[in-house]
Amino acid sequence: MARARRSTRPPGPLPVVLLLVLGVASCNTVEVPGDAVACAGLRCTAGACFSNAGQPMCRCGPWEDAAGLTCSVAAFKQPDDHGGAPDSATVLTLPMSPREGRIEEGLREELKDRDVFAVTVAERGMYRFSCTRLTLSECRVRLLDAAGNTLDMPVDVEGATVLWLPTLAAGTWYFEVSGGRSHGHYTYHLMSLGVDDHGDTLEEATLLREGAGAPFPVRLASSADVDVFTFRSRVGHGYRFICEQAPGLLLQVMLLSSVGAVAEVSQGSSGAPLAVSLLATSERDWFVVLSPEGVTPVDSTCRFEDLGPDEHGDTLETATAVTAGLPVPVTLQSREDVEVFSFTGAPGHVYTVRTEGAGRWSAQVVDANGGNVALADTDRLRARVERAGTYYLLVDGGDLWAHSFLLTLVDAGVDDHGDSPQTATLITPGTPLSGLFETPQDTDAVVFQAEDRGIYLASYAPSPDLSFNPRGAVGILELDDGRHLFSAWNAAPVTMMFQPLNGAEAFSLLLEHVAVDDYGDHGGTAHALTLPASVSGVAQTAIDADVFSVGLEAGRAYWLDLEAGALQVSLMAPGGLPLSLRAGRFVADRSGLHVLTFAGASGLEQVPWRFTLQAE
Repeated sequence: MARARRSTRPPGPLPVVLLLVLGVASCNTVEVPGDAVACAGLRCTAGACFSNAGQPMCRCGPWEDAAGLTCSVAAFKQPDDHGGAPDSATVLTLPMSPREGRIEEGLREELKDRDVFAVTVAERGMYRFSCTRLTLSECRVRLLDAAGNTLDMPVDVEGATVLWLPTLAAGTWYFEVSGGRSHGHYTYHLMSLGVDDHGDTLEEATLLREGAGAPFPVRLASSADVDVFTFRSRVGHGYRFICEQAPGLLLQVMLLSSVGAVAEVSQGSSGAPLAVSLLATSERDWFVVLSPEGVTPVDSTCRFEDLGPDEHGDTLETATAVTAGLPVPVTLQSREDVEVFSFTGAPGHVYTVRTEGAGRWSAQVVDANGGNVALADTDRLRARVERAGTYYLLVDGGDLWAHSFLLTLVDAGVDDHGDSPQTATLITPGTPLSGLFETPQDTDAVVFQAEDRGIYLASYAPSPDLSFNPRGAVGILELDDGRHLFSAWNAAPVTMMFQPLNGAEAFSLLLEHVAVDDYGDHGGTAHALTLPASVSGVAQTAIDADVFSVGLEAGRAYWLDLEAGALQVSLMAPGGLPLSLRAGRFVADRSGLHVLTFAGASGLEQVPWRFTLQAE
């Protein structure tokens, strides 16, 4: 049987050609550049560089997406000095001095440079970041957190400087500077303003605990710094938050309800304490917000007080009965708190109040029907009751930093002096007298019996706080504050009426008889002379004038021999004006009755004089 045989013929031409082609192809393979090669020497404005089919491109990460950035290959006319994202940010360490930065000009119109600065905060602190324009026409600053979220907050502008004043929690934060459509140089500066002592929001408020009201410091380091406190009220309790600061620094204190509604505001820069208060009608949360107004920092010492429940009634029906002379402790729980006291009034008696403890409070006395009897403050209240019965004393308002005091109702008795000339108190010269103004409208009348031509001096105090009104047939001259001279025209009563000014409560008076006038004081009481005449006398104090009448002939010469010291001597012709007269010869220019006057003594001075007058 025949066997089959395997062919030994060499392969044909097609397989050989295919092998050659595959061999050549394997020797010329082209490799695509990776990220390292494509991104070598390049920077991204933000994000990370990667190779896209060999072309460098930039991809934003979660931080850049949250910050709303565009990530592209940086192409600036000059090398960028600060990166625009966390991985390329310039780290700031404190303390530092101002440094210069640049917002670069892009080679493409849409390319915008951003400089990002990183700061690591160990504890809650307050900072001041400033961007000051040099050749950069606009400074735009953003604050971003570690996740790229932008924090919205007010920005202060001082000329060419943009200020950010944030309070930063522990962690890493980023300040971003850009120039909008501009490019150029600027300076940047980060300063620490210290650790924030209290929370800045209602959620972060410092809890105020009931207690002894111990003082604690508060520092508002910048215009953006506010300090917030919270407490929970109890029904019927009064609360007070009070702060003291140096004069010239303006501080505002606000009391807010749990929903943020403003209940009370107190502000000032005088250095006087600032306080807000509350008389609680429910159990709820309250907030106190302190903020600076103007210059910072503002350092203050504050305290929080639970004043306890209201101890006195606020209406006539719930009034606390008091007895004159017995002190009663009073605490005003708030500006709206009114303390009402009842007392039994005697007819014609005057009632006042005395307080122990700094402050002045509004005070009113009303009758049983609520009708007003007297309204003033606790320093000046004078209430005179006309009928026996029950009366009420209402006390409220005043300075909240002086809210607690002892109050005593004082029965001042009946009016010590009459109110009119008919009911005036009679006095004699040389006897001191004092008086009380039982009410702010009280008039005290004092009368004395003047002798004919008597000269009297009345000295009273406190003169700036008194209205002085004398009545009677007298001449009056004021020497200085609180001293008046009287010159009686005849024997008659003279009344002095005193009324209080500026809250005066009392007065003192001393009346003295200082002289008797020897000659009349005016033409109607002039002493007639017959020539030749030789006369002597005394000018009794500044109110006195000694007057004489004498007949002279026109054209005739007269001789006057005169000794009058510093007195003024004048001669008045009929129908003429007074002419100064000196010793020696003079010629009368008119005929008729002339008036010769000696006057001009100073104060209580008594000046003697003498003269001889005769015709030649």
